Amino acid sequence: MPLNLTVFNQFYAINKICGQEKQRHYLESLGFVPGARISILKKKFLRFSITEARISILSELHGYYLVMVKGSKIGLDKSLAKKIIVYAS
Repeated sequence: MPLNLTVFNQFYAINKICGQEKQRHYLESLGFVPGARISILKKKFLRFSITEARISILSELHGYYLVMVKGSKIGLDKSLAKKIIVYAS
C-alpha cells in the first residue's frame, strides 16, 4: 500500500519505490530504500529511537508529510508519498 494510506502507530517496511527514474533516484538518495523499516507516528506519540533506515511520519498537513529518516526531517508532498509502497512488517 502507498505510504500516504498507512495507519498511524503501525510498523511497515518499504517494498519498492515507484515513479519515474528521476523520482526514484531522488527518494533513494533521501534514504527511502527497499527493506527500510518505517514507523508511522502521530505528532503526540513522538518517540525517537532512530536506527539506520528507520523512518517516522511526524505529521501530515494539507497533503504534505513531515518524515524522519535516518535522523533527518524531510518534507514530502502527497504525490511523492504515493510512490513509496510499503507492507506490514
